[in-house]
Amino acid sequence: MDALARQLANPSLPLALVVAILFAGLAYTLKWLSRSGAVSTAVMGFVIYGLGNAKFTVPLLAFFLSSSLLSKWGKQRKLLLSGRHDEKGEQRDAGQVWANGGVALICVLVFYFTTHPVPRLPLLTLRTVLMLYLAALATVNADTWATEIGKLARKPPRLLTTLRPVHPGVSGAISELGTLGAVLGALFIPLLAVPFWHLNAAELLVVTWAGFVGCMMDSLLGATLQAHYRDVKTGELTEKTRLVGRELKHVRGLLGFNNDLVNLVASLFGVLMAWILLRYGIYRYY
Repeated sequence: MDALARQLANPSLPLALVVAILFAGLAYTLKWLSRSGAVSTAVMGFVIYGLGNAKFTVPLLAFFLSSSLLSKWGKQRKLLLSGRHDEKGEQRDAGQVWANGGVALICVLVFYFTTHPVPRLPLLTLRTVLMLYLAALATVNADTWATEIGKLARKPPRLLTTLRPVHPGVSGAISELGTLGAVLGALFIPLLAVPFWHLNAAELLVVTWAGFVGCMMDSLLGATLQAHYRDVKTGELTEKTRLVGRELKHVRGLLGFNNDLVNLVASLFGVLMAWILLRYGIYRYY
């Protein structure tokens, strides 16, 4: 058993590939992933589990499993309130997988090549890279928890830029319940990593704050730059480019700047925020 545990904690590349494929296949069977999402998850899982180890994989699994389960919570009510406003369904496709996990994967690659015989990056320490990985996941987890929990709020959310009430599910909308979900989602990732990476209180606070701020940036981008379309037949505002087989009219935001790009930029912003706080804040005194 000890030998098996050691193998799973630090897998060989073939073992990592098998585990990643099996996990992606299971998620596809459960309809948590589309076919493209399953392939992307297998690739991402192989890289993170194979080049990192179980310590990197546990926070990633925590994000994926918690967000997938939350999407099922109150499913019928969420569909009733916001199904026509969301750009995509509950099954994650390739775009969503890479938008949510791409920055974290880059952090793993940086960590791997920094620990191998290549020149170290002058502005990053190994410990910093570990925290940036957590910050990337904390950001997307905070955003997902805020969205899934916020959709269940009894009061309509308000657009971040104008504070006007909007339909649940509209990008850029915030609510008290959703904001609480964002805080809890941002805290969940570093808190789970404490037993593995032995985060101190300052690191825990930095990663949580970076994740929350990244989530708020996601809302800001959703309210300003993300493309939105209007159904001229019903007057309904949506993120979808087509609805019931008909084209919709672009009314605001940048064409092509969809929810996946919003998530990716927000994740980068969360990582940047964490790096600034770590480099010019707590790591100057530790």
